Amino acid sequence: MNIIARAAVAIYDGSALSPLFPGKASKPGDEEAAYLSAVADKLSRADASRTTCVEPGSVQESLLRNFLQAPFHDAADALLRCMDESFQTLEIPREGFDLAVFSYEQDGDPFLCVAYLPYRSALVHQADTDDAGVLATRILPHGTVLPQPGAKGCAGFVINLSTGDIRLRDADVLTNVGNRALFAQALFTMAATRSTKDAVKAVSEVITQAAPVDMDTQTIAPVLKRAMSKSIEEKGVIDVQDVAEEVFRSDPEREAIIAQVSKQMQEEQIEPVIPVENKRVVAQLSRVKVRTDTGISITLPRELADDERSFSVVRNDDGTISIIIGQVQEIRTE
Repeated sequence: MNIIARAAVAIYDGSALSPLFPGKASKPGDEEAAYLSAVADKLSRADASRTTCVEPGSVQESLLRNFLQAPFHDAADALLRCMDESFQTLEIPREGFDLAVFSYEQDGDPFLCVAYLPYRSALVHQADTDDAGVLATRILPHGTVLPQPGAKGCAGFVINLSTGDIRLRDADVLTNVGNRALFAQALFTMAATRSTKDAVKAVSEVITQAAPVDMDTQTIAPVLKRAMSKSIEEKGVIDVQDVAEEVFRSDPEREAIIAQVSKQMQEEQIEPVIPVENKRVVAQLSRVKVRTDTGISITLPRELADDERSFSVVRNDDGTISIIIGQVQEIRTE
C-alpha cells in the first residue's frame, strides 16, 4: 500500500547546476513509494539507529515544525535549502548523493523522513544502432544508481511530528572542521544518545562490573539476557532497574549492588529505560547460544533453554560437562 503523502528529492550530481531542487513536491508512484517506505523502515529499525531529538529552539526545530503548518513543498524547500547552506559552509562535497524528504502517516501520527542516499557504482548495458542498421551493445560504468534501502551508506532520520521524537541512523562525513556526524552535528544539532544496540551493551557492562566477584561473566551473561528479555516481554522496553533486581534478586547485597548500578548509569549518562524498536536486538535477547571448547555451538529459544526437561547442563564427576537435550521427536542434519 502506498502510504507516502508527498515527496521531494534534491539531486546533488556534481554538475554546475548542482544541487537541483524540485519545482514541486508530488505523491510518488507505487514503485517510488515502496522504495521510500523501505528506506524509512530501515532508518527506524537498523541496529545503528538511535532515539534522539533536535535541540529545542534551534532553527532546524522550526524548519521541522513548519511541516505541520505550511504546505509540504514550501516546508521541504526551506529545509533542503537550509541543509544545502550547511553543506557549503562546512565545505562538504555536494555531489554523489540525493536528499529525499517525504511525509506519511502511521498509527494516526504524521511522520517525516529525511534521507541521505549516496550513489553507488554500477555497470549498465547500452544498445546502439548505427546508420547502417548494425546493432552494437556495450557495457558502461554508471555512477548514479541509488543504493538499496538497507545499504550501509544510507543515513537519515524519521521524526514523529506530533511528539518530536526522532529515530536517527547517521553517517560520518569529512568537513572543514574534521569528521562530523552528518545529521546529528553537521546539518542539525541533535541530542547525544546511544543506539539500542550500544545502550544494551553499555547496560550489560555496568551490571557485569557491579556483580559480586563470585559471579563471573559466563555466569551472569545468560541471567542478564534473560532479565532483559523478560523486561521487553512485560513492558516493551528494557527497564534497567527491573533488570538489575532480577539479576541480583538472590544476592544478600542486592540493594547495595543496585545502588552502584544506578550511580554508574548516571555517571555514564545511560538512560534508565531503553526503548526497543529494533527487532534484531529483541531476537538476540530471546535466544540462548551455547559454545563448547570442543567446537560445538547450539542456539535455542529462551523458553526451551529455561525448561530443564528440554535443555540442561550437567557437571560430571570427572570434571567434564554434559549437555542434555530432551523431549525431541525428530532430528534433522542440515
